[in-house]
Amino acid sequence: MGKKTAAAVMVVMIVVGVLAAGHLAFWNRYQLEKDFKQTEIVMTYGDIEEISRWEGLPEVEVMQKLKEHGLTTVLFKEPTVEDLRDQGEAFPGTELKLLSSPLIEELIGEENIQPGHTYLLFDDESRFRQVEQQLNAKLKDLNINSCTAGGSYLISIPLPYSTLKDKDIGLGFPADKIKLVDEAGLRTMVQVRSWSKVSRASTEDLQAVFGPLKNIPNLSAVVFNDESVPGYNEGLLPVAAGEIKDTAEGTVAVVEFLPQKGLTSLAKLLDKQVIRLHSIAENEMDRYTPSSAIDRYVLAAAERNHRALLVRPFPPISLEKQEKFLDDLVSELQKEGLQVGRASRLPPTPVSTPVMFLVGLGVIGGGMMLLNRLGLARWALPLLGAAVVVWAGMLLWQPVFARKLMALAAVIIFPTLSVLTFINKEGLSLRRAAGRLVLMSLFSLVGALLMVGLLADVSFMLKLDQFAGVKLAHVVPLAIAGVYFAYLGTSGENWREKISNLLNRPILWGYAVVAGVLLLAVAVYVIRTGNDGVAVSQLELQFRSMLDQMLGVRPRTKEFLLGHPAMLALLYFGYRDNRFIPLLLLGIIGQVSLVNTFAHIHTPLVVSIIRFGHGLWLGIILGTAAIFAYRLARGRIRGYLHG
Repeated sequence: MGKKTAAAVMVVMIVVGVLAAGHLAFWNRYQLEKDFKQTEIVMTYGDIEEISRWEGLPEVEVMQKLKEHGLTTVLFKEPTVEDLRDQGEAFPGTELKLLSSPLIEELIGEENIQPGHTYLLFDDESRFRQVEQQLNAKLKDLNINSCTAGGSYLISIPLPYSTLKDKDIGLGFPADKIKLVDEAGLRTMVQVRSWSKVSRASTEDLQAVFGPLKNIPNLSAVVFNDESVPGYNEGLLPVAAGEIKDTAEGTVAVVEFLPQKGLTSLAKLLDKQVIRLHSIAENEMDRYTPSSAIDRYVLAAAERNHRALLVRPFPPISLEKQEKFLDDLVSELQKEGLQVGRASRLPPTPVSTPVMFLVGLGVIGGGMMLLNRLGLARWALPLLGAAVVVWAGMLLWQPVFARKLMALAAVIIFPTLSVLTFINKEGLSLRRAAGRLVLMSLFSLVGALLMVGLLADVSFMLKLDQFAGVKLAHVVPLAIAGVYFAYLGTSGENWREKISNLLNRPILWGYAVVAGVLLLAVAVYVIRTGNDGVAVSQLELQFRSMLDQMLGVRPRTKEFLLGHPAMLALLYFGYRDNRFIPLLLLGIIGQVSLVNTFAHIHTPLVVSIIRFGHGLWLGIILGTAAIFAYRLARGRIRGYLHG
């Protein structure tokens, strides 16, 4: 196969891959996201009770008033023995002995009260039966006794109150309070506790725990409270999924920043019927004002696909203040094109293996083209056939892993290839340099489109699966392009001489300092990528908020403030020699960042496109300003030296 034929084959592969990826991006992403607009606003029943106490109004009236201002859902956290004690329904044995009364005597007899036991006392039979059922399922190894007399009900648990309190056992949900939520015309959400640290769950236990949830009217979703979901440690997630499918329309809520073992597997068993829930932790509330909290909630809903927002009251607590907060939140959500109501669900989307295969061909074609550009053309053709066969086999054997691996390859290959293709030794006029930067960015964007096609799946949109290899995607293009241009910028007649000159060149102090600064900058850049980066300063948060308010969608700082201006300057001056490596590395960061912007699959595709556009035009403006400032400063210095 001749060079021209080989090049044509690679171009055709890229075009086919782009068309297939565009098909998936439109049908599996955009078409789903454009109707994915309805968001629930949630408050806990405990917060509603607190507002009720402050206002002296019944809870149902408070909920009805809040509903008029946008509240849609009330969250019940599964109560524990500590909550029952606060309500006067739980007593340590030593304390019950002091409550000598005819009723206690009739229920158990003072001589039978054990100081090391915990006692639960109810005057409602349905609540008593519910708690008894939960305890028998979760503490089945204990001999739990119950008795009734005179319309009162007593449960005796052979554990000290302090021990039972530490176990954090959930005791079901209060039917009487849930009924009030229904009367107020609101939906209910429940947060179920796990008990795996206390005893191993059986199929019957899971049925006993999840069964009562089927009787809750208008149940929006099931949330989990602990580090693992019930049934995970025992391998009974299919049982839990079967129970949940019969309630809440089979929907679970994923709480952002709260990793829970087994939740991803459970969600897939439920056909990905998931809503993402965002909240501000109680211990973080003092860091926010109502307006900054609204900014955070709106950002989560508009840019991270959260369709449930758990809001909390700000002190001083009042109904009027909470109504205004809800009004402002609803208004800001509507400005983003979102509506308040029952949370939208994303329907499961079939993943077409043949179409995915075609998308992968585009990545392989780009990889072969990159090898050619690096001067490794003799390896490109032999690897082409092998890569296609391996890709087909992996796609059939481990499809999700194969797609993630190919997506990573796409975001490494195309920004690197773009930089190697569009940077020349000769400088360009400012207008042509800006045009070249736009073309370079669009070519890099091919990698983003191929990645979007490969990961166009509800699992990734809901963050049940994630793009893998974020740090590699940021570092590898810098390494390849840095070595390539350092090699080109070294004198020598052939590759052996060039490498020898590069390795044997004496290191000057100035270059050593610059290299050290660059290494430090790259280290900070790598650390700040992904979700486990360093904390962001308050000043940077304020700057980001300002950009959000001005532009609607905030561009990436490392694109418009660093990467694109540096690349524009490099195209303007040309890569004359290795003195320009700092500009080169900064410029590559912009190209890598714009591609990896699209790796946030849980961010709506339109938002990522707008972010890309804002970063590019702002970067060109700032780069142009920097070049004019440099020319002006250089002219003045020359005038001073020759004046």
